[in-house]
Amino acid sequence: RQGKMKPDRDLLQYSLYATATGLMIYLGITLINHIGVLWPLLAAGIDTLEQLLTPLLGALVIVYLLRPGVLAVENALARQPLLKSADVRRTLGIVAVYLTVIAVFFALIYGIYAMIGGKLSNNATLTDMIADLTEYQKKSILSVNAISEKLQSLNIPVSANINEKIAELVSSVQRYFAYILEHTAGFVISLGGNIFSFVLATALSVYLIKDAEYFADLWRKLFGLVFGKSAAGAKTTEILGIVDDTFKKYIRGQLLEAAIVGVLSAVVLYLIGIDYAIMIGVISGVCNMIPYIGPIAGTVLAVIMALLSGQPVLALWATAGMILVQQIDNNLLAPKIVGDSVGLHPVFTMLAIVIGGNMGGLIGMLTAVPVAASVKILLSRWYEAHREKSGL
Repeated sequence: RQGKMKPDRDLLQYSLYATATGLMIYLGITLINHIGVLWPLLAAGIDTLEQLLTPLLGALVIVYLLRPGVLAVENALARQPLLKSADVRRTLGIVAVYLTVIAVFFALIYGIYAMIGGKLSNNATLTDMIADLTEYQKKSILSVNAISEKLQSLNIPVSANINEKIAELVSSVQRYFAYILEHTAGFVISLGGNIFSFVLATALSVYLIKDAEYFADLWRKLFGLVFGKSAAGAKTTEILGIVDDTFKKYIRGQLLEAAIVGVLSAVVLYLIGIDYAIMIGVISGVCNMIPYIGPIAGTVLAVIMALLSGQPVLALWATAGMILVQQIDNNLLAPKIVGDSVGLHPVFTMLAIVIGGNMGGLIGMLTAVPVAASVKILLSRWYEAHREKSGL
């Protein structure tokens, strides 16, 4: 009786590798030959996926920002004997926090409307305000010659050449803000395309906070299914914990910085003589947390108030005052307060913001500092572990 032939495992393994390699080469050549047909389909698929994921990512950001407030309200209500139900406390916490955010948002919008509209007429609409501001810019009293005559009438001991330069500068600022006003309507309309995504993200965030424990348990199960009890899973958990802690400290630092910038802006504008200085200061502080947009928002409002007061020269002083506040913020407050909150040196804080802005634009600037701080902590821990292993 002849024995059975045993398969050559090495030959079988090599055959499988060769077959897989041949299939991959064939698929690669096929994709290259049909790239003109596949690329539009791939681009459309990526665009569709982005549209589907954008509300979910927005909802996660909202949850990350608002859930601590909901938990604070929920814990405060837990001390009330009449509110024994955890679901009721959670619902009341969500309602309180979301209504507070909505109220603050509309209060800021109404404040801007009241400031500008009050200067124009008691019943001004948004369209009328933009039209009247644009028309106001075109008045002869705001021309270079008119401003030069106004400066000369003040009898300030400076040369006529300097007066002309100041007048040209003020006129340039006015033309710049006139351009902004003319394009405001288009900007508002462009925002309408994102309203649906924002509303959907807000609705999703409510459900995510309401059933946070369910989704947290689901995440733990998925995480355990992927990583199990491996060392990679433990290291990933450690990294996520560091990033979470760093982002929370960064947000606290940003809030403190925004409060200081708001106070400084209000004081400077009040001393200059700008109407509604306190309201503009509050808006400047809130918007200061948004790179690019933040520093401009307070300056725009201050200059508009100065122009509507009939004092064009005041617009120049308002611009100079707000630039001074931003210089103090960019060179002293942001590197020191935000950097200290995440344990990052002011030099590295400024470098992180510059690099993040160049690489990722607005999102890059918003996340550069906490990401850099997280990398610094991880590198420090790796270095300490390496030293222990090496016996250094």
